[in-house]
Amino acid sequence: MALLIRGDVSGPMNSRTSRRRRPGYPDYVPALLGAVTAVLILFDAGGEALAGAKLLACLAIPGWALVRWLRHVDPVARFVFTIVAGATAFALTASVMGWFQLWNPRPAAVGILLVSVAALLVPGPQDGGQGNTRQAPVRLPRPQLITLVPWLVLLAAMVMWAATLESTNPRLGDFGLLTAFPATWYISLALVVALCIWSVIRQGVHSGWLAGASITGLVVILYSSAGLLTDVPRLPWTYKHIAVTDLIQTTGQFDPNIDIYNRWPGFFLFSAFLGESSGYNDALSYAGWAEPVFALMNVALVLAIAKTLTKNPRIYWTSAVIFALSNWLNQNYYSPQAFAYTLHLTMCLVILTFLRGTPAGWMLRLEDKLANRFSRSAPEPEEVRTYSGRQQGLAIAAVLVLQAMIVMSHQLTPYLAILGLFPLFLARYFKPAWLAPALLMMALLYLLPNAQFVDDKYGLLNSFDIFANAGYKPADGAAGPSLLAGRWLAREALALSLFTALLAGLGFLRNFLRGNVRTTLIVGTLAASPIVGLFGTSYGGEGRLRVFMFALPWLAIGAAWLFWSGKLPGRKAVVGAASAISVMAVMFTTVYFQNEANVRVPASDVSASRWLDSNVRKGDAVVETNYHLPLLVGSHYSFYLRSGQLVSVASKLHNSGQPFTGDDMLAYVDKTRAAAKMRPSDRVFVVVSDLQQRSSTGVPREFPKDVLVPLEHDLNVARGTELVFENKSVRIYEVTRADWGK
Repeated sequence: MALLIRGDVSGPMNSRTSRRRRPGYPDYVPALLGAVTAVLILFDAGGEALAGAKLLACLAIPGWALVRWLRHVDPVARFVFTIVAGATAFALTASVMGWFQLWNPRPAAVGILLVSVAALLVPGPQDGGQGNTRQAPVRLPRPQLITLVPWLVLLAAMVMWAATLESTNPRLGDFGLLTAFPATWYISLALVVALCIWSVIRQGVHSGWLAGASITGLVVILYSSAGLLTDVPRLPWTYKHIAVTDLIQTTGQFDPNIDIYNRWPGFFLFSAFLGESSGYNDALSYAGWAEPVFALMNVALVLAIAKTLTKNPRIYWTSAVIFALSNWLNQNYYSPQAFAYTLHLTMCLVILTFLRGTPAGWMLRLEDKLANRFSRSAPEPEEVRTYSGRQQGLAIAAVLVLQAMIVMSHQLTPYLAILGLFPLFLARYFKPAWLAPALLMMALLYLLPNAQFVDDKYGLLNSFDIFANAGYKPADGAAGPSLLAGRWLAREALALSLFTALLAGLGFLRNFLRGNVRTTLIVGTLAASPIVGLFGTSYGGEGRLRVFMFALPWLAIGAAWLFWSGKLPGRKAVVGAASAISVMAVMFTTVYFQNEANVRVPASDVSASRWLDSNVRKGDAVVETNYHLPLLVGSHYSFYLRSGQLVSVASKLHNSGQPFTGDDMLAYVDKTRAAAKMRPSDRVFVVVSDLQQRSSTGVPREFPKDVLVPLEHDLNVARGTELVFENKSVRIYEVTRADWGK
């Protein structure tokens, strides 16, 4: 019988190959859920009680309607593609509606879901091109006691962890959550880390299920513990993002004249669209879940990326573990950069899966020279699946769409993403070569109309001094913000970063010497290229952190190569991998949780800020005594965003330390507004917080609390003032200028 060969799929040429697979339960069940969700959204039923379920359905069902056609893609990649494809469908719709000021999310969401339901009922592609032939299901081995023990240990560890959250000390000191967690929290973490190591080393039949469950448990413990101990999102810089989302959700539009976030509104449009469609009236309701969700998605993406580069399970599972234990930057919170970073990793996964090509002739010659001179063994056979022209065309379209959403959401991510991909496209490792310039042009064309705004507010380029851009020095000469409290903690964070980079460097060398020149060049280029971003900008002092963040997925793969590049795992490899993972777990836990007291926002501060947002009017001045308070939290944040509208006396007291009276405060407000070319305000809100001894930068205040006693005394006794809001930690005074002191 003749054979029809298309890519890597072979099958007999008969009439049955043209038949499509009839929809089954994997199609009917999501279709039914999609239809039910569409009805709930249309009639706004369920409220916030069902909002989480509706949100999950909105992400999963449209994505599955597309991804179900990818029959030969790795299951982990299919899971990631499903969620990201659903999110992208809503993000694109939200962007179009936002730019054209046609904001009406619920009917649009219903339309997306109904189209997805119809697509799910269309006959899908045939498995393997073999007509209605179905592969026999893989039978799991009969459970035995020895195989159940690790699962029982994992279950016990997760139950223990959940129970310890209630017994965590709510009062935090200089050691943050490290001394607040009970001993059982550390026991549960140790058990899960041990299971991760065991599942990676063992790698027996079906042990991938245990590895996946253990790593999921590890991510949940590390990235959910701090958030579950608070009633509101814990990080102060989250609330400005909530405010922008609420602005769009309330007004149905964004305003590029307000701030830089409204000039890159992709993430906020998506979030407002999805929140309003699912029934969340306020981004505050779900923003706290961003940290564990982004963390899980990114770990799954690193796992899927590693699986495209190697068939060795130990390598790709170890890569996922190392990535989870090295990502100490706390960048998974509700933010445009977290959203764009996930899209960037998805774009890399699409390229590595569908757009692998044969390197250019000059690159092949270079590979041969390097292999002949340095490699000590023959390279491992590389199995790269080929795909049809239609599938590759869809992959190219997906890359362009992902880049479009990244470009509209974040200022730096598009360029750091291109730095590593550009040379690999030019060397023909990926195809087509024109895609790299196209990605760059998309970013530049979007920047062009916003370049003057960015240059005026922040500066496009700091300098071409990489060492200067790797640090931070504010223009006024004051102490710069630090993401970490204390030199000891900062040094341990640096040590964890350098330790990861050292393991990766040795892993690149070992993989290279084993003859795997091509994969080493691909991963090494992606790991090293982000540092080029420091030749030009410091990104507000965070450029060095972004370099490590974008290099980390590839460093994790390199570190895994160090231990498992050999044919069989020896004792040294097992001991080395177990020791490295254990050390990383200890260092990550210390860095991630020690600074909690300096970054946690109490619920009382959020309620005070909400009250202020609801009562402030245009022309009012707001005086803050604490950098930590999330004043920019609601849809009216633009009323008191600029200097002159929002006046921080904390910065003045930081340098003087002298007693500060009510007259001093009003004089300072007038001076600040005059410098901003604004007239004196008729009404002033003064926000006094009991947490003024600490700032959101993690640096303890240098002025004593008694400095503000004269100010608050004047606010309590002077005419023209009124205490308009008070809770257990914040007091807000309203000052009427016309009546002050009379």
